[in-house]
This record gives sequence, structure tokens and C-alpha cells, in this order.
Amino acid sequence: MRFAFLASTLIIVPLPAFAATSAAADEIVVTAARDGYAARRSATATRTDTDLILVPQSVSVVTAKQISDQAMHSIGDVLRTVPGVSLNAGEGHRDHIVLRGNSTTADFFADGLRDDVQYYRGLYNIERVEILKGPNAMIFGRGGGGGVVNRVTKRAEIGSFARFALSGDNEGAADVSADINTPVTTTVAARLNAVAERFDSFRDAYGGHRLAVNPTVAWRLDEDTRLDLGVEVSRDTRVIDRGVPSAGPGTLAAPARPLTGYD
Repeated sequence: MRFAFLASTLIIVPLPAFAATSAAADEIVVTAARDGYAARRSATATRTDTDLILVPQSVSVVTAKQISDQAMHSIGDVLRTVPGVSLNAGEGHRDHIVLRGNSTTADFFADGLRDDVQYYRGLYNIERVEILKGPNAMIFGRGGGGGVVNRVTKRAEIGSFARFALSGDNEGAADVSADINTPVTTTVAARLNAVAERFDSFRDAYGGHRLAVNPTVAWRLDEDTRLDLGVEVSRDTRVIDRGVPSAGPGTLAAPARPLTGYD
């Protein structure tokens, strides 16, 4: 009988060790804003002040900083870049929007209270605009099938500041606004927002003006409770501009006539 043996030998040969080297990483400098215009909380979707990360509904928030940086003057300016919302003409005298396919002139709110008067809403006293989209907006009551637009107004703060703004365009429109806040006591503060606007356009027949004032008072009762009082008075006078008539003297190249050939 024959046996085969396999023998193996482990030979250890010392090798020189090389220290690991790596090039120093280049420094990266980020100059962009960390949060930009992002809002963290909203009181519209749940009717309570809630962190947006906990809200399952679709909510868009346009902050005061974005309104100021982009020189917005109307609700139409605010909603122009909000997804799921489009604008209608409003017959030249009111805000008219389409929220997820639902046309409405009434689904507007101010601090959670219904604001369905037919007029153009200003932004002089607005802290932010919150848009709740979808049928969950039915928590606000009648209407709201496509969503609601809630304007959150500025409130008095315990502090002192004054801001003034002036703007105009090459058509003749102009406005001047004031935002003045002052403490009355250590727990009471008062704030006044006011605006004077002149409307004008490239259309000769259009014009008007608006005067509005919104005084508010805040009283901090304790660490968790505050009482806010405010009133807004606005006078808006403008020419209702429904556009150019489809038929009228001087608007058609040829006289109107019946369309024939279709029985």
C-alpha cells in the first residue's frame, strides 16, 4: 500500500512597512443660506401651531422675508409661484384663484377667520401667507374643497422698532407704508401698520387708490398666555377693469357678422 503525503511550509519573510500618506482635503466654503425662505411651523393645516414636519397635509408658506425680498404687493404676487394654485382675472375688482382645480373667490382667511369679502387684499400688515391645499381644508367649514389661503397678520411685540417703505413703477403706481412698534409696559406693546397706495397701469382708463391702517395691542398675561387685540380699516377706490371687450366700436378690424356654413 502506498501513501502520499503533502507537506506545506509557511515561510515568513519580513517586508518593510510603509506609512500611509494622504493629501490634505481642500477646505469647502458654503456661502448659501442654510434655511432660505423655509418655514418650520404652521397653524393653518391643524388649526394649532404645529411643526410642519408633523403635518401630513400639503402646506405652502410664503414668509415675510420672501415677500419683502421679492417686492410682492398683492395676494396674486404671493400665489404666483405656489404649486397647485393659479390666478384668474377676478373681473378687475377682487382676488380670484384656482386651488387644485377649484375656482374660488371666497376661500380666504385672516388669522383663521373667514375673509370672503370681494376685494383685492394688501400685504402691508402680513407676517406670512399659508396655503393649505386639498380637501383637508374642509376643517375651515363651507367651501375649501381645493384648499384655503390664510393670511397671518403682524402682531405687536415687546420691543421697539420702526420700518418705512416706498415703492413705485414706471406706469405711475406708487405706495408708502409704515410699521411702528413700541412697548407700553413690560408686558404690553402696541403696533401700527399703515399704507397709502396709488394704482395706475399702462391702460389709460385705469386708476385708483387705497388707504389702510391696522393698529394692534398685545398683552402678555403670563409665560404661556397672551391677549391680542386689533382692528383694520381700509378704503379702496379703483376703476373696475374687466379688460378689452371682444366686440365694440374700434375693437374689431371688420364688422361683426353671423357665422354661416354650419347646419
